[in-house]
Amino acid sequence: MVLKSSRISKLTLYIIISSITLLSILIITLIITYFFPIQTVANNFNTARDSQFIAPWPTSALEQEYSERRRLKRYAKSEQMRRMEKQLQRMEILNTPIYDLFLDSNVEISNTRYMTSLEDTAFLWPLLPAKKLFYNSLNPNIFRKSSNVIFPYPHWSTVIEGLLLLGGEEIKATIPVVRGRRSFNFTLFLLTPGNIRINLGQYVWAKTFTEDDVQKRMKLSIPINDTTASIIKVISISSSFYILDASVNHTEHNARSPIRVSSQSTIWNPNKNLLIASTKKITPTANEDDSLNEEVDDEENQFVDEQKPDELKPEEATSTNNQSKQVKKKNITINDPLAQTNNSQIMTDEPYSTAFGYNIVIIQTPKISENILKNKKKLAKISPHLSSLLEQSAVFSKSISISDNANENFRRFIFSDQKYLNSDNIPITKEEINEKKAKNTYLELRKYGYDVVGIANPEAYFYNKQIADSSDFANLKGKWLEKNEWTFSKKNSQIDDRNIPAQGLEAIFKTKSKEISPSITQKDFPIISNFLTGVSQNIDAVPEWAPNQYILINNKNLYIPRTIDAFQNWTLENQQTRFLAHILLDTDAQLIRPTLKDLGKSILTLGFSSVFNPFQIDDIANISFVDRALGHIFDTIKARKIENRTIVFVLQPLDKADSKNRLFATGILKIPGLIPKKNLNFENLNINDITATLLTNVGIPVGKNIDNSQSEIEGFMLEKIKQKEYQEKKNLTQELVEKNKFFKYTMMIKADEKNCASFIWNPRKEKIFGVQANFPVNQLIFDSALEFFPCSIKNKFIQLTWYQRNENSNMASANIDDFLGGNFSYRKNITSLPYFYFGNSITSSESIPFYFDTMTRQNLEKIFLVEEKNLKRSQKILKENFYAIDIFEKSNLNSPNVTNRTKIGFFVTPL
Repeated sequence: MVLKSSRISKLTLYIIISSITLLSILIITLIITYFFPIQTVANNFNTARDSQFIAPWPTSALEQEYSERRRLKRYAKSEQMRRMEKQLQRMEILNTPIYDLFLDSNVEISNTRYMTSLEDTAFLWPLLPAKKLFYNSLNPNIFRKSSNVIFPYPHWSTVIEGLLLLGGEEIKATIPVVRGRRSFNFTLFLLTPGNIRINLGQYVWAKTFTEDDVQKRMKLSIPINDTTASIIKVISISSSFYILDASVNHTEHNARSPIRVSSQSTIWNPNKNLLIASTKKITPTANEDDSLNEEVDDEENQFVDEQKPDELKPEEATSTNNQSKQVKKKNITINDPLAQTNNSQIMTDEPYSTAFGYNIVIIQTPKISENILKNKKKLAKISPHLSSLLEQSAVFSKSISISDNANENFRRFIFSDQKYLNSDNIPITKEEINEKKAKNTYLELRKYGYDVVGIANPEAYFYNKQIADSSDFANLKGKWLEKNEWTFSKKNSQIDDRNIPAQGLEAIFKTKSKEISPSITQKDFPIISNFLTGVSQNIDAVPEWAPNQYILINNKNLYIPRTIDAFQNWTLENQQTRFLAHILLDTDAQLIRPTLKDLGKSILTLGFSSVFNPFQIDDIANISFVDRALGHIFDTIKARKIENRTIVFVLQPLDKADSKNRLFATGILKIPGLIPKKNLNFENLNINDITATLLTNVGIPVGKNIDNSQSEIEGFMLEKIKQKEYQEKKNLTQELVEKNKFFKYTMMIKADEKNCASFIWNPRKEKIFGVQANFPVNQLIFDSALEFFPCSIKNKFIQLTWYQRNENSNMASANIDDFLGGNFSYRKNITSLPYFYFGNSITSSESIPFYFDTMTRQNLEKIFLVEEKNLKRSQKILKENFYAIDIFEKSNLNSPNVTNRTKIGFFVTPL
């Protein structure tokens, strides 16, 4: 009997096919969402965590501004216009520091006649040492150092320099007397309740702080009403607090000062629509009155609004004065603050343009493909913000030489000596940056009245990365971190008073109510302890960069969105100041997390070819991700109403090196209102050239080609120099460096009484000259060898120096003998060879692999070379080590592990 074959029903087949299809779609969706997280609908950035399925971004500052305007529509038209007019008035005001408590001198701290606070307790708050010294006027031998106070947030930590004042202490400073309004601005962080008094000349500001104010950062601005006040005193009568980022500010009405455009500029052209004066000098005769000068001043100070909304323009511009007055009474017209984008311009015969006092925003982005930058159509689709910026900017295309280390490039903008910025050379970095203040961009800008903020990961400043891992510690924000907690009985009794319904204007324009600070519990102390342990690691090796404020971002997957959020928050509090914002957007490629929206943009850009280029999809999505970050920064600048006075520079590293394995970046420079010249053919620029150009553009003379330059920043002001002239000077400098390659050899010998023998220095090709010694223990053999006899002088430090020309100093890699220019040898076999110690780090000869034929030049320099300015310090350290070894050997004479030998220190100094 033949069995019938069973057939699958159509319904079953449909179910199987549908299940397979759904399963495949689900797997593909999971794979895509793992690498391309889903964009959140509600941008609740504050509560975001490291989820693989959400990619939260902070709400754009410009969107917040539009949202605020929509909310204002509920109020009367007069109220809307009043607030708009206040914004316009605020745009003209700058609070410029003329005295910085943590930068300038003449600051003293002392005890006063007032009583101390009742309960000064140990404060468990993360602190780092700072450099500013405050002397005691009553006892000059007693001084106190400032501290860097750390404020953790969910996604970053802020570090601000401050000084602790306990009850009964005061700090005073001699402040400059200037015409105009002055104010004392500072941030107060209260530790205990109590009274504080500030003497500002003849006027006194006093305030009593309650328990509600403890553990809160309060920004205070106190007007100095006494125009003759030259001394300021801050007195803690019965409170303990930190005074942070304190300065005396001068109120200026120059936020819309015109740009002075050079007629000789090699980078910029004037904008004819904004030009209000020419190079012609008008000299009025004696018969003319001063009305001409008044007219010119009025013309220079008028505002040129390039973008005015049609509905805000006067309806009858050509009407008579009486008619215009009637129109103004009937129709209230206020210019839109967001529409005023550019300042006026004045043509001058100066060699470079100057945008006096403008803000500077420096942005360093991740690497981008050079091919995409060249394709304008593709770039406009993928990265509209970057494409628009390129059209408005002076572009140094593929011309800025950079390092492969993103953090080192970030540091090059701060400190101009790049040889000290390597992460492997932290102790030298600390010393050099602290001593060479004239090479520090941050300090230069602070001296000229700028507020400086650095927004980066902790490693960029040599901080330990744990300083920003504050998610657990941020939960303690607002709690009482004192050893003995204060009682909360008074707070509870005041709850009903705070909850009384608001009336009148308070009901319409609500103010933020104070929250009650909860007490800490026993489980919070381990979190505090762990955080402090991480913060304190390697803190002695951190140099003093000296910005007003560090913002250290968590180095996690959400690094770039967190950086944008920090910039938005900081500018909201500092939009009335003149500032430098130094932003590091650059991060590891695997930490960039494009969303499905970026993925879709990549597929649409590539079209059908995306099927054959799956890896290029990810690259384009990353560029779209970075472009969104740039868009947030530009929107923030516009929303804060500072677009008209903010210079933007973007350092855009390229993804491929050239044939000589050198890395380059494209520089994008935008000054509002100026028209860039195209085809800038500068080659092999460095970051110091960009720094000198930016600082000179805002009125700070910096650069090798600037006559009145007061800084040691080693760069050229590019607007004053032509491309050919720049290359000639670069080549001349390189030739001078190569011609003057000499080595100074320094040797220190501590001969042992028994185990010592003579030895010889054999130069390779170069002659020996300039031999000096503090004891006669050497002889020169026909200028071709130098022999030493240390046994003749015992128990003394023998110091010798000589010079040689070094022909192989420019080699990328060399044999050790070639690099040093010679080698040591012995006339006879001896059983106990001397100990050699080399360089700053006092590296023992046994630690160096001499059996290698070659070593990299970088390794050789690190082991042997010592700069001339560090030579005395290295010799001192060497002597101390030799003394310590002698004491140990004498106390352990019978130990088999101790062998007394002659000790030799050897230093090579390039000249």
